[in-house]
Amino acid sequence: MSKNKILGLVEDYVSYQLQQKEFIPGKSKVPASGAVLSPQDALNLTEAVLNLWYTEGKFCAKFRRSLKEYSGKDYITLCNSGSSASLLAMCAAVETFAPATYVITCATNFPTSVAPIYQTGHIPIYIDIDPKTLSPNIYQFYMALERYKGKIIGTFLPHILGFPFHEYYFDLDNEGFMIVDCCDALGAGVNNDIGDINLVGTFSDLSTASFFPAHHITTGEGGAVFTQHENISKVVDSFANWGRDCWCAPGQDNTCGKRFDWDWKHLPAGYDHKYTFSRLGYNLKMTEWQAALGVSQLSRLWDFVATRQRNYKYILDNLLIFEQLRFVDIPEWSRPSPFGFPIYAEGFAEDLIRHLEDRKIATRRVFAGNITRQPGFHGMPNITFGLSGSDDVMENMFWIGCSPNVTDEMLHYVFEAFDDYFRGK
Repeated sequence: MSKNKILGLVEDYVSYQLQQKEFIPGKSKVPASGAVLSPQDALNLTEAVLNLWYTEGKFCAKFRRSLKEYSGKDYITLCNSGSSASLLAMCAAVETFAPATYVITCATNFPTSVAPIYQTGHIPIYIDIDPKTLSPNIYQFYMALERYKGKIIGTFLPHILGFPFHEYYFDLDNEGFMIVDCCDALGAGVNNDIGDINLVGTFSDLSTASFFPAHHITTGEGGAVFTQHENISKVVDSFANWGRDCWCAPGQDNTCGKRFDWDWKHLPAGYDHKYTFSRLGYNLKMTEWQAALGVSQLSRLWDFVATRQRNYKYILDNLLIFEQLRFVDIPEWSRPSPFGFPIYAEGFAEDLIRHLEDRKIATRRVFAGNITRQPGFHGMPNITFGLSGSDDVMENMFWIGCSPNVTDEMLHYVFEAFDDYFRGK
């Protein structure tokens, strides 16, 4: 049987499987997130399987090129998750920049964006966020810079739920690195002075993306590290590839042109460069299957973003009548790519969450809330300047879905559920 015949059968089968299922209010689930798959996704995956080359290959190369075109960054390292991307970015930044003790980050954060700070032997300075915008507290940021000048190696800040903060104002003026967690914010950006949009990550030394099924595009599992610095990129690649000094792709040999001519102090003369390890690294590479899915998903990114923005506006327009609720303020310069629809319900968030969940409307909390209160992070060394905003988010905010797999029928049902709740009160 020919490959084209196999692909044709796969397309027919997947097209049938992906037919829209009837939404039954109160019985069908309204998702908070989830992948939106197409026949082309299945065709790419099938072709990758039939090629019989499953580690990094042509699909990884194509996905890397597409991400470069999207981001404007010259160097992309693909990896197996957004969490791994955070670890790689932190490890590379620590090696590249002058040593110091502290890393500025947000207390409202995702655990695996904070964990690498500790894992590389550093201590976080937690700054608060503004619950109205979900942006880091700029006053605490400059307070930290002033109080701990010379002791800060860098910053690692998230774009929470796809609502961008203005990276430009959180720069360390070449005194340390800036890592930006863009895992929730693919497609988000801020207006610049000439009317264009600077995508999230524009002003960073390194930025990260996640392609977990909940995010804007998916590779099943997967992530990426973006940078504009060749020297940093080589370090990221090395950490992702067992700590090897060699940069040959799988199946390649002698890319450097002197595979057996390197000189290392403690190694035998002419030792194979492919087996020279200059770092304590990991194996965090992306597979061909993941990248094959990423290629087709990324081609639909801007459609996904537009649908998220449309769904967000629909929910906002309908929930504005409930004066007990509060929503995220979006500055004029901000161009969100909403990961979810955040809702602030002071004093009754838990009650409203239970009401919605009972009606099969999925809800999620905002990251870890105030991460210093989480069991795994409580009692760990840190510095804070007061985290009332993060506490507020932890206690009073949650989000519901606005992803492309939330249909118009679901959105109408969501509004009815809110209406029932407030009528009952």
